[in-house]
Amino acid sequence: MPARFFPLRALVAAVLLAQAAPVAHADAAAVRRTWLERVAITAADESCNLFSDGERLALLSGLYQAEGELLRANTSRAEMARLATEVRTPAKSLGCVHPDVVSVADIVRNGYRAFVKTNYIEYPAAHAIWGASRSVHDRWAVSQTDKPTAIMFGLRRAPAKPDDIRVAIAMPAKGAVPSSVQLIMRDPTKMPEPWFGAFSKPGPKLTPPPRSISRIEWAGKVASAKDAVGDPIWVFSFNSSAIAELEQLDPREAIQIEFIPPNRAADQAIKRIVFEVGDLRAARAFAMIPQATGMPAAETQTASAAH
Repeated sequence: MPARFFPLRALVAAVLLAQAAPVAHADAAAVRRTWLERVAITAADESCNLFSDGERLALLSGLYQAEGELLRANTSRAEMARLATEVRTPAKSLGCVHPDVVSVADIVRNGYRAFVKTNYIEYPAAHAIWGASRSVHDRWAVSQTDKPTAIMFGLRRAPAKPDDIRVAIAMPAKGAVPSSVQLIMRDPTKMPEPWFGAFSKPGPKLTPPPRSISRIEWAGKVASAKDAVGDPIWVFSFNSSAIAELEQLDPREAIQIEFIPPNRAADQAIKRIVFEVGDLRAARAFAMIPQATGMPAAETQTASAAH
């Protein structure tokens, strides 16, 4: 069925910004409609500079989260690209003073005033959940935890520099400090298509890419710190370019972390932990929304693509 253009007047703030219903209950058709609406208003913003940085980041967070949900529903990237083109063209052609453009811009701004009170959102995917925090007092801007090992992975704020966010890994400070930590992910220059192992589509388990098609990032810095309850941890940080490299990946893909033991360690086994890429782009966009002044934080929410 050919795509139809959803008028900008229909892109209400509740659809674009609110994050309330669990994703598990999202209807596939509703997710698709929501994504198209977000594509349309984003296209209008590109032409007319409609929104502030915070409003724009909120829109992008919703757009990326809906895109991830469509991919998890096995919508092809080719189909999504075709639909996006069909929606973006009429959205841009309306002009900046068109009543629909002016109307929806006002609706989005009004919705943002309530949405900006939210300081924490969870972004669930097929296997894991990214927690995203806007609070500058939270060292983790975006994170997920491997429960068996208590190892955390995500985007961490630098001490006294909340705008300096790096890919980081934290582990309990027990035993010997690993001699090195490697982040292994698919290299799009070696394998343009997402890697799901022996499956053309994601299988029941996460499958990290083999080294032959991977890019390997080495942690460049290790620091001692404490976790949320005061227990000692080691934090390994990566080059700032690692964020863009991770965000190139398909949200259904896996990355692998390898902890190389020091030569003096009795156990020379390499520890390997697998994480899901998930909606990292959406979580980071939310975490980067500037803090509103004089507003109390709203309750924790769960991101929904279809609400």
